Amino acid sequence: SLYDEPRSKILSFIKWCNTYIESQTFNDGTNISINRQKVSLFGFSEGATLAVELATTRQFQGVVTASYGFTGPLPKMAIERLQGIPIWAFHSKGDDIYDVQCSDRLVESLLSYEGGLDVFAVGDIIKYTKLIPPTKDKMESGREHVRAALVASRNAEVF
Repeated sequence: SLYDEPRSKILSFIKWCNTYIESQTFNDGTNISINRQKVSLFGFSEGATLAVELATTRQFQGVVTASYGFTGPLPKMAIERLQGIPIWAFHSKGDDIYDVQCSDRLVESLLSYEGGLDVFAVGDIIKYTKLIPPTKDKMESGREHVRAALVASRNAEVF
């Protein structure tokens, strides 16, 4: 897991990504620069799980997850590292790939941490949009799993 010490693998991966991006140039020859105050993560499905892991490095300003798929409890160290990082989870109750309980556990673990959040500021740090399937009819497999990402990516507040 990327949560475990030593964290050299995950930190060297982030450094490599930043170095690679900053070594690229636009068509006019100018270098690309990264404004660290505006870099957040957006992850869908397994990518949501990875986005949460990457957020524990505290190198990013926030995280949006869609159909988060980690099925176990977050390690206490990960929860500690995520304190104060804005996280917005999107998940559908009709998700047939990753049960909505995966996001429920993520949000609950962040909210119940004993060193936890200021209850008056919790809405600024943790948001959870739980989608209700539009119909009870049988839907094609994976539809609600993908819908969470579509709703999140179209939300003007996310950007």
